[in-house]
Amino acid sequence: MATTLSSFRTGPATKAALETLLREKKLQAEAPPLRGEDRRHRRVPTGQAGVDHLLEGGFPRGHLSEVHGPVSSGRTGLVLALIARTTRAGALAALVDPLDRFDPASAGAAGIALARMLWLRGPRGGSEEPRPRALAEATAAVATLAGSGLFEVVILDLAGVADRERARLPATTWVRLQRTVEETETVLLLVADRHVAFGPGGMSLALARTGLRWSAPPGPGRLLAGLGARVSAGRHALQSAEVAFTASYA
Repeated sequence: MATTLSSFRTGPATKAALETLLREKKLQAEAPPLRGEDRRHRRVPTGQAGVDHLLEGGFPRGHLSEVHGPVSSGRTGLVLALIARTTRAGALAALVDPLDRFDPASAGAAGIALARMLWLRGPRGGSEEPRPRALAEATAAVATLAGSGLFEVVILDLAGVADRERARLPATTWVRLQRTVEETETVLLLVADRHVAFGPGGMSLALARTGLRWSAPPGPGRLLAGLGARVSAGRHALQSAEVAFTASYA
């Protein structure tokens, strides 16, 4: 049974609510993997050829990886491409969104199969910072989703979260999440403004904008048509690729 796009607020009861949904099998894959099939060594591609080449085929399953870069660097485009590629292939994806910035209409226009996506969002308050304990609740929800083994991709969106807010999390947070996912076939991905963490077998992608494309010459009614970005892999950015993202409007 496929899940519809579910969105509910993070809060003290979120982890219990997720566990109840999983226990009652209201969140489940459409079909189990074939008997004897081991997908842990098969990577999950983003659908962006240059990026997948850097990733040697895609993000590794059973590991914590990250995508980071400043505003308008292409990080959202890359994440949407990953979710679209995953959900169109019939798998489930989950996004934990503490600042409530995800736009389902634009995501649908970008090719995401919304019926195969779970969206957990924080309270919409117009603030650049989550309320106290919101990040702790979000990471607890991520652990529950990643540990279930039902989702091909679980994403925690930390973009826009201030460093001081992240610093309030226990120092063991990322180690705990890596241990949670390492026996599963799930890709666990952090999205942030700058480097946060990745596991020993995970990947770190840094994005930097290289240019913008517009729908028309400067003037009223001009829309952003897309952007170019340089994607670098690894702590020392020894390998990189140029990619282009197209803007999607609902």
